[in-house]
Amino acid sequence: MLINEARNVVLLTLIAEGQLHSTVDSAKTQSTWNLFYHMLIAANDLELLREHSAKLLSVSESLEAWLDSSYGKFLQFTNRDTLKDLRQYWTQYRTFDAAGQAATDLRDGLSQNIKKIGQTNMINGLRSAGACWPNAFKTVGHVFREYWGTGVAAGNSEDRKRLGNGGKGFANPMFAISSAPSGKFAVHYGAEPLVGFHLAETFRSLGTENLDLATQSNRLVQAAKDEFTQWCRVFGDAVNAQRVCIQLFFGEALNFCHELQLELALGGQADHARAYTRPWSLQPLRLDGNVGPPVSPWTFLDYFNVIDTSNLGDHVGLINMITATAPLLRPQPISVLYTESLLAVSNDTTTTLSTALGSDVVTFSILMGLAPSGVLSGITLEGVGTESMMQKLAGQTESGRPQGQYRLRVRWKAPNATARVQVDSNDLAAWFLAIYKRMFTHEDMSTLFSRVTHMQETHYSTDMPRYTRAALVALMRVVKTRTLTDWDRVMDKFLGLVETDRTLLVGSNSLQELNVHLALYGVWTLPVLAEGPRQVEGQFNLPLRPRKNERGILGQANPPPIVYVVMSIPRRSLRPFTEGDPNIMGTPGLHLSIKQQFGPTQYENCFFSIHCCFGRFRLDGQAGEPSTFEEDHQGWRGSADLFVACAVPTFGLLMGPRNGLKVSLAVNTSPENQMRFAKKLGQLLIIFETSLENEQRVSISTDPPHLETRSSMTDQQKWLQALSTQHNAKEPAFASFDGHHKINKLQIRTMLAKESEESRALASGASVVVYPIDLFTVRLTIGNMPGRNISFPFPVQSYNSKTRVARQSSWVEIEAAIHVAPQKDSFDTWTHITFLLDQSLALDYIPRVNLDIQPVMKSITQYDRIWLGEVIGAMGTERKPIKRPENSETNFKYFLAVLFATFMGILPGENARIQNFILHSKSTDQPHAFIFVKTLHHDLDLGSIILDAYIMPLTMTRFEALGATAQQFLQQSPAPKTNPAVTLYLNNEATILWKRLLPALAERCRTWQHKDTCEYRKEGKIPLSVDVDENPLCSCGEGIVPPDSTNDNTEWELMVKYMTRTAIAPIFPVPYVEATADLHDHFSATRSAPQPASQPINPASLCDNCNKPSTQLKNCAACGKAKYCSKDCQRTAWKTHKLQCKK
Repeated sequence: MLINEARNVVLLTLIAEGQLHSTVDSAKTQSTWNLFYHMLIAANDLELLREHSAKLLSVSESLEAWLDSSYGKFLQFTNRDTLKDLRQYWTQYRTFDAAGQAATDLRDGLSQNIKKIGQTNMINGLRSAGACWPNAFKTVGHVFREYWGTGVAAGNSEDRKRLGNGGKGFANPMFAISSAPSGKFAVHYGAEPLVGFHLAETFRSLGTENLDLATQSNRLVQAAKDEFTQWCRVFGDAVNAQRVCIQLFFGEALNFCHELQLELALGGQADHARAYTRPWSLQPLRLDGNVGPPVSPWTFLDYFNVIDTSNLGDHVGLINMITATAPLLRPQPISVLYTESLLAVSNDTTTTLSTALGSDVVTFSILMGLAPSGVLSGITLEGVGTESMMQKLAGQTESGRPQGQYRLRVRWKAPNATARVQVDSNDLAAWFLAIYKRMFTHEDMSTLFSRVTHMQETHYSTDMPRYTRAALVALMRVVKTRTLTDWDRVMDKFLGLVETDRTLLVGSNSLQELNVHLALYGVWTLPVLAEGPRQVEGQFNLPLRPRKNERGILGQANPPPIVYVVMSIPRRSLRPFTEGDPNIMGTPGLHLSIKQQFGPTQYENCFFSIHCCFGRFRLDGQAGEPSTFEEDHQGWRGSADLFVACAVPTFGLLMGPRNGLKVSLAVNTSPENQMRFAKKLGQLLIIFETSLENEQRVSISTDPPHLETRSSMTDQQKWLQALSTQHNAKEPAFASFDGHHKINKLQIRTMLAKESEESRALASGASVVVYPIDLFTVRLTIGNMPGRNISFPFPVQSYNSKTRVARQSSWVEIEAAIHVAPQKDSFDTWTHITFLLDQSLALDYIPRVNLDIQPVMKSITQYDRIWLGEVIGAMGTERKPIKRPENSETNFKYFLAVLFATFMGILPGENARIQNFILHSKSTDQPHAFIFVKTLHHDLDLGSIILDAYIMPLTMTRFEALGATAQQFLQQSPAPKTNPAVTLYLNNEATILWKRLLPALAERCRTWQHKDTCEYRKEGKIPLSVDVDENPLCSCGEGIVPPDSTNDNTEWELMVKYMTRTAIAPIFPVPYVEATADLHDHFSATRSAPQPASQPINPASLCDNCNKPSTQLKNCAACGKAKYCSKDCQRTAWKTHKLQCKK
């Protein structure tokens, strides 16, 4: 919203020009806080806003003037219109009447909203508490109610005293002035300032004190102000150092992204306008913000490594958001797209993504070339407990409905940035039909009554239609660039399926709209739309009217195949909306209908991709089409008529009698709209209808007002060509579908060059060996020839692939089933680290963290035990809760939980915190790593906790070099009387997991640089090894230990030079992949403490697969190290054990 951008510019420019001083008590610091967060402010705050708005206006008379100002160095605009529109709000801020109608509306809005709220315990604020949410439940409800009751953050006493004006204060123009169509106060009912701050440590401290709610609120506000001030200082420093540049755009997000796609692919700004800036406006979208020499090294005309869409998908649809942004990602391993949702799409979080996408997630990911990292890895570091409990508590605290909000942040990455896939045309057509039905499920009459019942009980975000046929085509457009197939056959099959489908109410009525957008986007052109209707009339037996009876475009000898219908709707026809209650009406969708009532070719076509605007148009008497448009910028508050424009196929307007053609604007059919508007508009919900002959109300034009679509169609075709060449692969994978529109296997056929050594070896009967490298890659070796890596576009079960060989035709085909994370819990993908082109390293799925700025929990109280136990318990899943291990994955998570619980001293009967841990391998009966845990931190961004720990991997060589004293300590023989260590026994598979994980944990918090001699670079692999007796880490970070990281043991000085800093965090299941454990029965591991060295578990008695004790264990015949209790366990373990087994 433009009002938000106007507020943001005020804030950022106030900070940058040095308005903030060193303490939070500074008058201008306080005023800046007040202006940005409070709805009621003091007189001096209002005066500061007026003065600053005047200054902004003085330097923004033109884009060039702005760029010449001090603000233009760090704050820029993607187009001139954004700056022009912002000036309107700054003008209103400067001239704001504190006693005017807008101020009155704000006070009325506060009063009305607090009445609606009552004693409702809005719990959205729990997110600001992070992992400490159990301490915050009562407080956040009070904070929310007090904000709306007083107009200041949490109703804190300090800020209320400052208001003046008899304690009433003054309306804040940045809240009172509205961009809503009505122009009235329109702040979101859920707004609350503290939600945006990281207050975990403050909530933690409040949990230990018995304070009243008012005192708690004051403490929370002060903590938020401290964080706000710190942020402002950091931002100001970045501006002064020219390390930041913000570029703003005001308009519709999807239009902006699609326009940017074209600009980037085609190499610069077009000389014609292709889209509108936003709905309800005729302003053409032109990215003309780059003028003159660059004033900063940044430009928005570039591809991005990071795109964060916030929760826009809730409003515009997740599919729309992905198709708009995915092509803007730079094709690099580090590139990432973030999407977020707050509105729940179902009551089962594991189906969240598939429901929102209308498709199996894996299939969608492969066809789009972009996958959720949680689907690839199966685990996350982001705390899941807060959202799980909020979902359970929502029904008790708000409407009584079971849904509530559920914040789901998804990190999308390209599994293989350049790979395309081959697909069968029939399979792809069937998948398109399935997703088509899901996108337009609201048109399915067979589910109408069940949906009405469902919506009475609860309301999910998928109940709100967000998609048009143009949105479907935008999806197909991206898929076309990522796939290799017979596209003509795909479209023939798909359109045939759509024509014969009878489940969607207006499916057949919208077929022509679908065909139009397929042509406009350059995806595919129906033959009848390839040329003008007069040229193909005979070819397709079109019963067109004679040309002599037509005027304007329809009377031309060669009219274009697609034209635009522009319809004017009288203002009086809009009374059901202008005179109704906006809160009851909502925002119903509209569509244009064109129907032929007479003759043998009667039809009705519906068009939902329409553009509406208030204003007037004038007809060109000779051409018969609009020559000028005058927009009424007052919109719904003005007096002008509404006009609507949409693209239609020309031949439909020339079929049947001219007087039989009716054009109407109607409200979209739905149960809600029938209940709201049928009495006023009739059962068909028609707002206005007229004949095509009414030239005062209906006109035909070659382009929509102010745009040039002819050139745009050519641009779209060039875009498709450019993007398709970016994703070429030498050996594309063929994707096989099952019977449920899901890709379940990938095959890659490697064609060997004729007369090559490999080809001759294959023909002579040489052996073919396929060896798994990781989940993306297998190694193909033919005879004694050098091997080659075969890379799949998506994780597959490379450890269980099938091979087909054609010795005479000289090819080898490798087939592997799709890997789904929970199928094999070995964290293969999650711990993956990529070498970049410059040989630097990039964590694929684990976010970095700066441990030095995360709050430290210096002591653990009895109150902390509750929420810390919840965090640890949340690592479990419904399938595998945290309990004594039964296999390697639960073994790993169990001992990770024990590591945290032991350090924190929250195990039953244990209060002392232990900092020293020894990881002991059961297969060798030797320690393989020493861990010294320094401190426990909050992870503010992820709502979790982190251990700041130093790890020393042990090899036999290193163990011997440490000397007898350190050896005794590591073996805990004898057990030390002070500062003891806890020994954690791990089976072979869990040991491998630790070793695979260690490089990622070190890389996550790394503050040092990798050396030129780095072993990772030298060996070309990470980790260096997962063998028990070998070191998985490079030596670059060894011995880099801060002076305050000390250990009381005399052995510390002997070991510190081998220590590497790591960030160890709880590992949680991904909610949209796997059901989380019930937190009410959390962390059953706390019911049984780990075994210290003085009471060791006999490692020789436990099976390396099931981890159960047995007196009849048998060693692996190949390596002699692994031990199994049965042949079944040996077979189960072999899939992973064979990668480490030494024959």
